[in-house]
Amino acid sequence: MFTPLRFQSALASGGVALMPFVLMQFTFAHTDKLISINDFSNGWDVASLFLVAVMLLSTLMHFFLILKISIEFINWAHQGDAFKVFLSDAAVNIGIFSPIVALGMTANVLLGPVAFFWPDFSRAVPTLVGYGIYPYALLFLALGALSLVVAKTWFFRDGKTVVFNFNWLLDVFAWGMVALAGAGITMAATDLQVAKVASILTLIAISMGLLIYGIKGIYLLVCQLNHGAHIAEPLKPAHFVVVPINCLFAIAIYKIAGYTGQPLGVDISSLAFVSVVILFSISIFWILFCAVAFRDWFRYQFIKPEFYPSQWGLVCVLVGLEVLAVYSHSNYYASALLLGFSYLSIVLATAIYTFVYLKFVGVIKPSAPR
Repeated sequence: MFTPLRFQSALASGGVALMPFVLMQFTFAHTDKLISINDFSNGWDVASLFLVAVMLLSTLMHFFLILKISIEFINWAHQGDAFKVFLSDAAVNIGIFSPIVALGMTANVLLGPVAFFWPDFSRAVPTLVGYGIYPYALLFLALGALSLVVAKTWFFRDGKTVVFNFNWLLDVFAWGMVALAGAGITMAATDLQVAKVASILTLIAISMGLLIYGIKGIYLLVCQLNHGAHIAEPLKPAHFVVVPINCLFAIAIYKIAGYTGQPLGVDISSLAFVSVVILFSISIFWILFCAVAFRDWFRYQFIKPEFYPSQWGLVCVLVGLEVLAVYSHSNYYASALLLGFSYLSIVLATAIYTFVYLKFVGVIKPSAPR
């Protein structure tokens, strides 16, 4: 049976594609604003070959999955009242934000890995984002409309009891992804009006996302304290969604901070340090906490052939940590430890994505009962 959560496979592959790009953008020498394949004309070493290979394969995988699952989604949405029933179910409808998150990731992949492999496209990005503001605005409006429709079912449940878990933060994830895409458009735009519109939408997305994050986060932490011992095994990896959410908002604020002054006359540069370093620290604490709390899940459950969507969160955790590590290394505290961690994260994310994907497509699957 189809579920919009299938889009998380495309989200994870897009995240893996971005990891090498971000690392090279901030640590490799390049001539233009964005690093491109032309910057390697003097030769390749093992590290750069590995990074480019991971980026190429993950980028191709992302677009393949986006196209394939989008077709499945359209077919599913036109099958009777399946879509309507899904949206009306407060226990599962949070999954409808997965397509928004994945499409937001597509925008970032276009502005990063695709531009890397297609230098002419990279140079044309400032002009193209003038047209890209229109689909971005539609994505923003779609997210706002979905948020209202789905939120109604959480408040008006006709007496039905719903136990929310950390998957409930997928809408926050979507707002963070849309904010990051908007920040990228703001940075790349040469048209002042486009930059102004994009920066306004980005600031709204950041504000909405952080507001919802704060409300839901407090609720979930209280629930965790009261019912933490009774978490079902498939729901445990969902706790890690906090890390990529922190990364999205941190980098969105960092990017937009240097570009709001001209179009809006608003200086939020002082928030850049807070957004990257403090959210990075919170992410490290949270992942250590979860790693200890769910150590038995990693030892006994993750290696099993059973697939469930929350496992993609393990890839997103590494993506978030790697990006925050690179930004911290490049802008605040240059450290060989942070740099080495970034390379290790890419290796681990690639390995985990491969393992989870093989379970996702059924190559690795539970043995049939005898």
